[in-house]
Amino acid sequence: MPTAASVGISRWHVTSRVIAAAIPGFILANTVSILFGFIMPGSTADGAAWGTIMAYAFYTCIIIWVFSVKRLRTVWLGLSGGIALTSAGAWGLYLLGASA
Repeated sequence: MPTAASVGISRWHVTSRVIAAAIPGFILANTVSILFGFIMPGSTADGAAWGTIMAYAFYTCIIIWVFSVKRLRTVWLGLSGGIALTSAGAWGLYLLGASA
């Protein structure tokens, strides 16, 4: 079985993936939760509950994705792009709800 050194995976790559899964991955799961809370029909409490439940499932998928992607640049760009999109969407829905 090949070792990490023979494959060319450095400690920096593993550390970077752990940090990416822990901090930006958690932020992305939270912004998805907020966005999902705005999208769900019904009361605000129901939307928040479903958003939280979906955030756990989404965060698990994020962690799996972070460690399955080959390029480290793809991980960081994907997470930062996802955070930007979901934050903008949640902010836009918040402003629409506040003006209505």
